[in-house]
Amino acid sequence: MKILYINAMGPRRNTPLGGIFVSQRILALKKMGVDIIPVNAGITYSPVTRLLLGLKNIHDGGNLAAKQLGVHYQVIRAEMNLLDTWRTRTGSKSYEKVLYRQMYRQLEQICDADLIHLHWCWPVGLIVLRLALEKNIPYVLTFHGSDINIQLQSPVIRPDLLNLMERAASVEFISNALLERAVVSGYSGKNAAVIYNGIDTGIFFRRPGKKEKKCVGFVGNLIPVKGADRLPAIFWKIKEKCKVEPIFVIVGQGVLEGELREKLKGLPVTFTGQLLPDKLSEVYSHMDVLVVPSRSEGYSCVIKEAQACGVVPVGNDAGGIREAVGRYGSVVASPDEKELAECLAREACGYLEGKLAVNLDEMAKEAQGCSWVKRQEQSLLNYERIRKESSKVNGNRQIHSQ
Repeated sequence: MKILYINAMGPRRNTPLGGIFVSQRILALKKMGVDIIPVNAGITYSPVTRLLLGLKNIHDGGNLAAKQLGVHYQVIRAEMNLLDTWRTRTGSKSYEKVLYRQMYRQLEQICDADLIHLHWCWPVGLIVLRLALEKNIPYVLTFHGSDINIQLQSPVIRPDLLNLMERAASVEFISNALLERAVVSGYSGKNAAVIYNGIDTGIFFRRPGKKEKKCVGFVGNLIPVKGADRLPAIFWKIKEKCKVEPIFVIVGQGVLEGELREKLKGLPVTFTGQLLPDKLSEVYSHMDVLVVPSRSEGYSCVIKEAQACGVVPVGNDAGGIREAVGRYGSVVASPDEKELAECLAREACGYLEGKLAVNLDEMAKEAQGCSWVKRQEQSLLNYERIRKESSKVNGNRQIHSQ
């Protein structure tokens, strides 16, 4: 089986780790002998447009990268000028015209495949549908979070995105919570599959040795949707309530970094910036508790990574966080910001002081069963089902045409 595998949330010059979990899927599938044509596809903006968008704090991450984690991508991009960008505010047709003009023919030339798999479905999905119909091959979509929680909620985008979803051979979601949100938003669910994100179990594992100090950490982009703005209230509450004196570490980068540094002055906090997986694993080895205060989350890979390293997660009950935490850790909920910070701090202190406990060996063992290869075995079964159904349909068409 040959798959045209499109990462539409992939690495860029300024965000080299973008869509890294798509590259991890590709590597896992290749290990299982699947023939993959990796494509990093996306929109960039003309210099003038980029400048004007930057004034509104909107950034495209720069030029698309051709390599990530050893995956060599064919880079296919469409550049939007100021007029194109303005027109897209009114609907999908302008997007489709730009993508068709600049991206479609490039995809068509390399689409010698049995199936197309697209991650991050708007707006590249507009021409994937067209390509699949022209080539008479099935396509699969994978949704990761904001593409459902934000894009599908847009009245302008929703009709075309729902049409794309309903016509797919399969629509994969990284959590049941994300699938449920899609159904509430108008999706039928008839072609849905839930396949969780995996982790690199060769990198994320529990290391022996005693930790010098209790440590509370956060891993993620420093942006509001990840709840990074909630960290000062949570960390100060932990400092206030906890009988031990923990240190803190924040892994990630984003627009809130300056604000966080200012509000956390006086606490023993280390900012590491964004880290590659091997360095991140080392940081996990010093943590005791991972705080996950996200406002929206498809399925948090960092929770499983942390658990595999022996770190207990404490999260806000948003999206797929509860599914990722499972039996090992705590999930709390409150509509009130102060109460939420209080609850997260209380749970974190419980683990730090030993009042709350999980079996760390069992937790790490369970997380070790969530490798990317194990997860992609489910995708491979899905592909095989689609290929059989597609072959049957095409065979019936040939019989009727004779």
